[in-house]
Amino acid sequence: MSTSSDLLQLDLDPASGWGRRVLKWSAGAGMSGLILLTLAYVQRTEFIEPAPPIANLQSIILEPPPPPPPEIAMREPPPPTVLDLEPLPSDNIVKIAVAPLTYEVPLPEAEPILEISLDAIRPDSLNADTNPDHIFQYRDVDQHPVVTNRIKPNITARDMDGGRDKRVVVSMVVTRAGVARNISLVESSGRQALDDKVLEALIKWKFRPALRNGVPVNCLVIQSVRIKPSRSNSPFGI
Repeated sequence: MSTSSDLLQLDLDPASGWGRRVLKWSAGAGMSGLILLTLAYVQRTEFIEPAPPIANLQSIILEPPPPPPPEIAMREPPPPTVLDLEPLPSDNIVKIAVAPLTYEVPLPEAEPILEISLDAIRPDSLNADTNPDHIFQYRDVDQHPVVTNRIKPNITARDMDGGRDKRVVVSMVVTRAGVARNISLVESSGRQALDDKVLEALIKWKFRPALRNGVPVNCLVIQSVRIKPSRSNSPFGI
């Protein structure tokens, strides 16, 4: 029969399996404790670098500003020097007096105001209604001139240059008396003889004069005269 001491005896033989496990646990625990002690020592002995010292401030000495320039004393101008000149004797009876200096600026003389009457330059058109010799434009009259007696010129076939129709444009003034004056050629027919006969005939024409405000007036007219074959005694007419 075995005793209690025999039951409590541990098998620590390294050769046995239980002994090897105990040794591994012991070695692991020892290594862990060694690592913890090493870390604690390193943390306690960690060196903290001191803060860098503050550099010494350098003092700068500023130079004082230059003194202001001395004030320039205003000196009064010296009094004028009066020369005591003795007059020289002269036989000339003309005496010249020296005029005193003056600082007055002479003002220019005022120019006279020119009064111009507007009647002197007023155009004739402003007094046209009261001027019997005024010539009105064709568009400025209330009633245009009308031909009342048309004298036909004596035109031959030679004047017509082959029988074709011709046209002559003239400028003339139909007066208050109903006659044509100041007749001038504006457009020729191409035949000088024909133009002259037309102008001679227009001098004999009679008109009912133009009216402005119910009054007969002179009127400038641009008249076109067409010459063509006629059935009357004259081979050609207007």
